[in-house]
Amino acid sequence: MRSLGISVAFVLGLAVAGSAAAQSAAPLSGSGGSIQAPLFKAWIANYQKAGGEPIAYQGQNSAFGISQIEAKAADFGVTAMPISDADLKTKGLSQFPFVISGTVLVTNVPGLESGKLKLDAKALADIFMGKITKWNDPALKALNAGLDLPDWPITVAHRTDPASMTLLLTSYLSSVSPEWKAGPGAGETVNWPTGLGGKGNAGISEIMSGTMGTISYVEYAYALDHKLDLVSLKNRDGAFVTPSPAAFSSFAASAPWTATKGFGVQTLDQPGKGTWPLVLVSYGLLRDDADADRAKRVRDFFTWGYKNGDADITALGYAPVPASVKAAVQAKWK
Repeated sequence: MRSLGISVAFVLGLAVAGSAAAQSAAPLSGSGGSIQAPLFKAWIANYQKAGGEPIAYQGQNSAFGISQIEAKAADFGVTAMPISDADLKTKGLSQFPFVISGTVLVTNVPGLESGKLKLDAKALADIFMGKITKWNDPALKALNAGLDLPDWPITVAHRTDPASMTLLLTSYLSSVSPEWKAGPGAGETVNWPTGLGGKGNAGISEIMSGTMGTISYVEYAYALDHKLDLVSLKNRDGAFVTPSPAAFSSFAASAPWTATKGFGVQTLDQPGKGTWPLVLVSYGLLRDDADADRAKRVRDFFTWGYKNGDADITALGYAPVPASVKAAVQAKWK
């Protein structure tokens, strides 16, 4: 009986060891938002060309990325809204920034050249509230002297699925419009007062291509890829800014990245004449109790991205995080 017990224990030991080996050998996977999907596609392809391993990334939204890493269904999560230090501790996660992007306003208005239309906070809020309904409204003409604004109805196109970009935009509208704050408010989904709803960037693009006179919001890289017309927005310093990677990262040099363990910083409507008001920082998420080998492989991938990925970031219309932030993150990984 003793020899049988030893044999059973030996077999169970082999099974456990085999299971652990299989887990460690399985391909890495990440989950998060659609905002970061083009960057991961480029990074993963170039990482493999450099001798790195294949990695799968599934992009839906930030809530999905957080839920997947919490459920141990992914090796890393991605969120475009920072998690507080307290919540990171509760969830057993660590967080690090890896790219900066911008949520931009886009239009499909006949005769308007990209970047020429100017809006301020009040006009934008009134459009999304359904109070300004024509492109040649006096309030818009006052902001755009010399621009021939057509007598077209305005159609708002908005996301129906949860999205960090919706949270960012509605937080901005809540900060500049008491009426918006008391009404739809801020959230990844809200009850929009007007407009047509679509799922994801693709849904927004479909509405815009089929409806003249639309205005909506998408990620900058998506706007570039789909050749959508951009809007200039007046920032808190009173300057009209056209969206660009430089405008998105304008706040970054002076942001207090290391003031929190999770490197969380405020990005909404930050000061600076060249600063775009609607900025997102994307963060990677790792479990504190992750398999040591798999966690190292994830860190190796992002270390490669920090060192070699800025060319892809720039080409796709994102902006890199400052070198000092990359160094601070990597120092924590040692």
